[in-house]
Amino acid sequence: MALIIERLGARSDYWQIDYYLAHYQKWSQQKISGNWIAKSNIGVMVWMVIPAILVALLYNFSDFVVWELAFNVCVLLVCFGCAKYRKSYKAYLNALARGDNEAATLYAFQMGQTRTENEPQGETFGQTLAWINFTHYCAVMFWFVVLGAPGAVLYASTRTMVELLKDKTNDEPPENQRLCVEMLSQHSERLSYFFHVLNWFPARLAGFGYLIIGNFSKGTGSWLKYLLDFKTCNRKVVSETALAAEQIEQQYFGCTYEAACMMRLVKRNVLFYLFIVAALTLFAGLN
Repeated sequence: MALIIERLGARSDYWQIDYYLAHYQKWSQQKISGNWIAKSNIGVMVWMVIPAILVALLYNFSDFVVWELAFNVCVLLVCFGCAKYRKSYKAYLNALARGDNEAATLYAFQMGQTRTENEPQGETFGQTLAWINFTHYCAVMFWFVVLGAPGAVLYASTRTMVELLKDKTNDEPPENQRLCVEMLSQHSERLSYFFHVLNWFPARLAGFGYLIIGNFSKGTGSWLKYLLDFKTCNRKVVSETALAAEQIEQQYFGCTYEAACMMRLVKRNVLFYLFIVAALTLFAGLN
């Protein structure tokens, strides 16, 4: 239900976790000593966990099934929220359609593509799409199934903070974002490691999904190579497995065809895991 609503609408700021984290950060600066959070390793982790704890308390406010359903849907909508990426993706496709490759590259960088496929350790735009889909949908769904709404909020909060700290395309961020970066900048490495831990198992799970719905024989080698690798970046695991499973020819890199093929793959993967969760709920008692 949350996926359907998110596809049809939910584009306003109220359905983006960035909006709530910005207000939470502003409240923290006013009510709590910012120096305590910035300088204390324990302080910053407690600060990150508080939103998940609040969500858990709200969820347990009532055991009425309609309340639980509505609450879970709203939380998932906020955690899924990726309106800025949807906007940049449409602009990217429009730039390609009018032949403006320079603008297309700029929009790709805004979506998180740090290097193009022609650069060392670069990635294709399709691989960038696979990573965005994984962090905003697959991983959120995984932690929601494992830990419920608090797990989804904890993951989405960590994802947002890590993305904010790594964002190099916004030279003039809003005041709240700038203050947040200043507060958490010295903890960037620690937050990135925590994000890596949160993504490790979901990344292998998503990769297995790509094998099932894509080219199994082509993608298996890439998936097995990273299966028990705890050091390789999860982004590399997800993007390389997705590209191998979709088997897009190099001549289509940077074209609308590549983006369309990868979007079909990641959407099928989300539906595949929805089916698995539904089956476990019906036949294995998953609550």
